[in-house]
Amino acid sequence: MKNVIFYSLLFLCVVSVKAQEVTQLEATTVTLVSDGISYLDNNVFIVRENYAGELSENPVKFMKENFDIQSYISYLDLKKSTDFQKSHKESYEVLFSTNKGDLVAKFSKDGELIETSQNFKNILVPSNIRKELYANYKGWNMVKNTYTASGEGDQIDKELYRIKLKNGNKSQIVKIVPDRMGSDVVVVRD
Repeated sequence: MKNVIFYSLLFLCVVSVKAQEVTQLEATTVTLVSDGISYLDNNVFIVRENYAGELSENPVKFMKENFDIQSYISYLDLKKSTDFQKSHKESYEVLFSTNKGDLVAKFSKDGELIETSQNFKNILVPSNIRKELYANYKGWNMVKNTYTASGEGDQIDKELYRIKLKNGNKSQIVKIVPDRMGSDVVVVRD
């Protein structure tokens, strides 16, 4: 009887150890062939960044390189024709969004870029702004920042960096307008 119990326990141990074995799979590459844009039913589409922060680095350039408004208008016209409706839009508003912020672009019915608006948070600020902060705020650390910009066409007319700095238990907010660097740094104390 002892032998039966012993061999039964031994059998269960062997089976459970064998079940814990890791099976190594071969690496596989999956390639998706498309125009890079996935259209969804609610007129949302996905454009992938090649690297983290590509959109926030230069949003208008990213939009121009990765989005074709004419294709989008054609897609909407085709969708409307299958629904037996005519498109009478005067303009199109397109949102490009990441976890760091977004770009809103407004296009005319002919596909011309009318205006853009950008809002980003905690992005890598340009080197000239980092250098100015380092030179003027030694001992202070940037803890967060926001960037807002707007403009007509593909030109940026207004832009502002709002940067929160900390030094120990002291904090302050620095507002920088890049066009007026050196002459227009505004400090707001917390």
